[in-house]
Amino acid sequence: MDYVRSVLPAEVPEPESSMNDVEKYQFDLNGYLLLKGILDPDSVARCLAASNTLEDRIRSTIDDEPHFIGHYGLRYHYDEELGYCSYVTNHGGGGSQYIVDDILNADPAFDALVGHAATMKYVEELALGPLRISSSELRYRDRGNITGSHMGGPIDSRNQYQFVGGPFMDSESGGSTRRDFNLLTVRIMYALHDVPMENGPLCVVPGSHKANFHAPYGGKDPLKEPGMIGVPMQAGDAILFTENLRHGGFPNVLDRTRKTIHICFGPVWASSQSPAHWNDFVHVTEAAWARYSEAQRALLPPPSAGGTMVPGSDPSGVTVGTAQTIQRLRNEVAVLQERMAKLEDDLAYARRVTLCARIDDIVRRLRLLTNRHA
Repeated sequence: MDYVRSVLPAEVPEPESSMNDVEKYQFDLNGYLLLKGILDPDSVARCLAASNTLEDRIRSTIDDEPHFIGHYGLRYHYDEELGYCSYVTNHGGGGSQYIVDDILNADPAFDALVGHAATMKYVEELALGPLRISSSELRYRDRGNITGSHMGGPIDSRNQYQFVGGPFMDSESGGSTRRDFNLLTVRIMYALHDVPMENGPLCVVPGSHKANFHAPYGGKDPLKEPGMIGVPMQAGDAILFTENLRHGGFPNVLDRTRKTIHICFGPVWASSQSPAHWNDFVHVTEAAWARYSEAQRALLPPPSAGGTMVPGSDPSGVTVGTAQTIQRLRNEVAVLQERMAKLEDDLAYARRVTLCARIDDIVRRLRLLTNRHA
């Protein structure tokens, strides 16, 4: 009975939670949370100023060399000096959207977003650590731009919404804990200025992260999709949501470009889903790494480990495999070789045991025959 009592749910320790009951209920119900004023005004001002400074450079060099081809065939320009990569798109039609990946490298102003304490309390509640940043983007959405509806419904495991609501085995620590959520991807979108309905806010279909069917409405115009609502923001607000939620971007009908920063988190073993680093790790420059604290470095791969963009001589550009990916594969091969050797030893032992058993059986039968004829 002592053993039974030790594994009852009542004995599993309760972690300190940063999400209150209302936030947990709303996130589970809707698939997102609007976090008001989570960034302080100074951080917002510095990030916006850096975004404004970078804007002309990003727009004017988008078609320049060097470049590489990312997932989905997207053409990225790689900025060798600042360590970001960028492409232009119009996912839902209308005006352009410039998406800048690895933006954390580009300016020290963005350092405040790496391990931002108030944000991490929510992320740690939603995803089991140790955690890593799996993408960081600065997005410029011009007048007329629409981001088509996507996600929602049955989806791959990396984007799935999972509610636990009880004891959960943590393989990292080897023990059990109580968890309410277990997400492999948590996305945070920060507003660098006020984003009213006219400026093209994020739009979502609340509750669609639990849908058992894919939306039958196509994905071009979120304005025509039943249940889609806009989520206006003020400067310093953040929207935290599961990628399983069906979402998009309402049209920007203002002359002001919408500027937001998007950061994704997940467990350290889960690779990036950014088209720039598909199934790999984000790119971190030496300069950015030197600026980070140990706590910030724990959220990112070291400069030599992931997502390094090295354009080759091929006119189409290439993405070179990273040292960490190669080392990880070598480690996996070494583990498989060890397992194979053990299996071969086990098989040889089993054969010896089987042979001995057969010999013993033959001897036993011979003795029985001998005794019968004696």
